[in-house]
Amino acid sequence: MKYNLIIIKSLLFVLLAFNIACKADMDAEPSTENDKAKSSMIIELTDAQLKNAAIGLTKLEEKQLPTELTLNGKVFTPASKKISIHSPIGAYIKTLPWIQGMSVRKGQLLAVVEDLAILQLQQDYLQAKNHLELADLEWKRQQSLWGSKSTSDKSWQEARHAYEQRKIEVMGLKQKLRMIHLDPEQVNAEKMSAYLKLYAPENGFIQAVHSNVGDYINPQDEILTLLVMGETLVSLNAFEKDIPDLTIGTTVQINAMGNENRPYNARVSQIGKVVGTHGVVEVICNLNKAAELIEGQFVTGRITLASKKALCVPEKSLVRYEGKEYLFIKKSDKQFLMSEVLTGVRNDGWVEVKNIEDRKGLQIVTEGSYTLLMKLKNVAE
Repeated sequence: MKYNLIIIKSLLFVLLAFNIACKADMDAEPSTENDKAKSSMIIELTDAQLKNAAIGLTKLEEKQLPTELTLNGKVFTPASKKISIHSPIGAYIKTLPWIQGMSVRKGQLLAVVEDLAILQLQQDYLQAKNHLELADLEWKRQQSLWGSKSTSDKSWQEARHAYEQRKIEVMGLKQKLRMIHLDPEQVNAEKMSAYLKLYAPENGFIQAVHSNVGDYINPQDEILTLLVMGETLVSLNAFEKDIPDLTIGTTVQINAMGNENRPYNARVSQIGKVVGTHGVVEVICNLNKAAELIEGQFVTGRITLASKKALCVPEKSLVRYEGKEYLFIKKSDKQFLMSEVLTGVRNDGWVEVKNIEDRKGLQIVTEGSYTLLMKLKNVAE
């Protein structure tokens, strides 16, 4: 019995020792992997390789870098420059010789409409004028008789009242004629017409045609939409975080889609006061000499903000590997460490380095970075 107890204790001791050894191996494995990963980012050159690589070195430098903001947006026309053409009276369209994009001059005939109501209004006006003339004569006659006490006060008052009523009627019909773009002074029995001509109020071009010849249109129905030439505006979408950096009058470089090599100069004229559902704020810009841009066209705006101080390296120091950017840092005369870097503003060949706390004072490779990268990749393979 005592002998069996000794055997059991011995077996337990062996199992415990084996278990501890396995755990130690497992704990040591990640450390070994980390060391391998770290060592794989270091390259050591021979004397000959170092000479051929022509390595150039530099340190982080403090630079004044302008911050650039790129915003997307669209060309648009303000409401004051967009004119809807309507018929002032219900009528049928007689002529409408326009298609989208055609240019028009101020005073040019846009459309002709016709309806009996147009003719009836002229007829009512001419008849009212005749009635007014008769009422005027009768009132003057009653005034003369009233002065000589040959008529009653009642007859004089009735004549005066009839004259005033006819005068009101004529004035009302005059205004109605003017509202449908007819000159009352030009309306007479020989020139009455059922046609009404609509003219362009400004220079511009046709944005849209909403009706056809033969359509009956009411005054609220739009026949054409006319865009006035001149002012061109762009609406850019800025994120809420960028608004504090924007000011009225800031210069903007506008690029149209498909014509990026021909920028247009613009200035910020208005910054929205409401944040949209997607966290963007509308920024309105006035363009100079951009008549070829059209309503609704997509554009990008590049805005140069105030400069800021930043620690930078030459852009040629950076290498891209597996979707990330790296710098080579000199470890010794022949050893170089490839270290991941977080970049910021780029301008005039310099790049801001954001994770700078462990790179101050270090010697960074400028010439030969891609040579080192190729050698490191060859070693890894």
